[in-house]
Amino acid sequence: MKFLSSLILLGAAAVNAIPTDSSDSSDNKPPSSTAPSVRITNGTVTGIYNPQWKQDFFLSIPYAEPPMGNLRFRPPQYIQTKRNVVAQAYGPHCYGYGSDQWGFNVSEDCLTLNVIRPAGVKSNAKLPVAVWIHGGGFVEGGAGDPRYNLTWLVNQSVNLGTPMIAVSMNYRVAGWGFLSSRQVANSHNLNIGMKDQRLALHWVKENIAAFGGDASKVTIFGESAGAFSVSMHQIAFGGRDDKLFRGAIMESGSAIFYQAWGYPDAYQQNYDALLDAVNCTDAVDSLQCLRGVEVGKLNDALNTTNAAVFTAVVDDAFVPDSPASAYREGRYVKVPTIIGTNDDEGCSFGELGLNTTEQIYGYLLATTKYKNSTIDRLLEIYNESVSVPDASNFTHPDEGSMLFGSQYHRTAAIVGDQFFIHGKRFIAQRLSHDNVNVWAYRFRARPNGFADWFRAGHFSEVSFVFYNLHSEGYDIGFVWPGESVDPMGGPDAEKYRALSDFMSKSWVRFVVSGDPSVGIDAKKDVKWLKYKDGTGASQIVFDIAPNSSYMETDDYRKEGIQLMIDSMMQNGE
Repeated sequence: MKFLSSLILLGAAAVNAIPTDSSDSSDNKPPSSTAPSVRITNGTVTGIYNPQWKQDFFLSIPYAEPPMGNLRFRPPQYIQTKRNVVAQAYGPHCYGYGSDQWGFNVSEDCLTLNVIRPAGVKSNAKLPVAVWIHGGGFVEGGAGDPRYNLTWLVNQSVNLGTPMIAVSMNYRVAGWGFLSSRQVANSHNLNIGMKDQRLALHWVKENIAAFGGDASKVTIFGESAGAFSVSMHQIAFGGRDDKLFRGAIMESGSAIFYQAWGYPDAYQQNYDALLDAVNCTDAVDSLQCLRGVEVGKLNDALNTTNAAVFTAVVDDAFVPDSPASAYREGRYVKVPTIIGTNDDEGCSFGELGLNTTEQIYGYLLATTKYKNSTIDRLLEIYNESVSVPDASNFTHPDEGSMLFGSQYHRTAAIVGDQFFIHGKRFIAQRLSHDNVNVWAYRFRARPNGFADWFRAGHFSEVSFVFYNLHSEGYDIGFVWPGESVDPMGGPDAEKYRALSDFMSKSWVRFVVSGDPSVGIDAKKDVKWLKYKDGTGASQIVFDIAPNSSYMETDDYRKEGIQLMIDSMMQNGE
């Protein structure tokens, strides 16, 4: 797992079945006579047939004009000309910063998407469609990451007898996609990474029928920053329904986050530092000056100066108000939704080096807008007996506390509930209250090789959802202390396989029917019941032992999480 010590946002990545190729996807080599070909709005796309999986891959299809030159730091632009695209290899990631970028080619010309389908699908098949949005804290990641090979999910859909199509996308991240300042706001160029995603969803709506998909049966799903993005698309433009999706899945993330939502002014200092680093401070039009900076110089400035941190902000169109207000007031697209978190989320973000209650108090004071009395009450609830994972699950002293401070497990409880779990519970409650079908989960299976003091941390569920039985891609980049490069292996591999089979098929069932329990094997699978508002709210717990998965009431750490929910408006969420 790759995490940022600054704790900016979330997650990880997307898809691979063929080696990454940095060359341009258009007319870069002649298609074979047997290659699958599809005619879309702007020309013809020629993919490649994979005989091992009996699937057609259409890779690195441009969905917007390259955001280069005068299009840099602007919302994505529709492609205006017809072209024939040879889409047979994954393209580069967008520029980003973090170990999710290691080993991948990067480019400004990165606004592409990938379509994976069962081979030979006819254009009138009207198959349901799953669209994956990768995570990475809005600073890294891309649709060529092998941990997210959509082939496995498409194959699971075929195994179930309910074939579907899967799509993944690149979008601009870090300063390239989330540059923010008064100048950027005044020129209406905020949140362009989110707008990249939005345009990709419009591309799917307009073109997926040509691949055999049904534009009225699209489900968007993502993890971490990808789940945050899914949530954002629910509330975008005041909850306007552009008929881009009929279902939503949020894994370990939502637009309800631990910090107050920022406004453009909050990043003015970062923007000014960027201008200084590339000699644009005195320009009459600073944004236009940035568009003319050589890409390597701009990349170095974003990567090595205090201009590095930018993320989504409240603006006057895409994000007109705080997410908590939008959900509370019903201003969101009301579609069937799956939302969940992992048991030990905070272990992935609790590396604060805190050793005393006073230090935790200082951290909360510096990173939130909670009143002093709220912080006092939180620390009473999350006292020194509170631990994530539960203290009975690991030996003492443990490596986590030795690495990250004696208050590591206490802060892991606070941080996990702050970052992810209170938002998940709040959204599940709101959707259920509004009579929207919603299913909630808690993932608590400890992957192979994960330390007993770390257990089911952030991102742990991903290999299970994607049916990544051989842990492909987990040996790339930095491996976080407590994790391993083979989460699906070891002595419990068969149990992991069974859980992954259940979870991945639940996701497929939801994409196909809007209900993760339709068509389950009642003799071996737990029926995943819908969430219920208020007392008795139910969620599934995904685990391998001792009793495998089961249903429970969603009330763990009830008092602390409810205090965070009650304090959301105070905190500007």
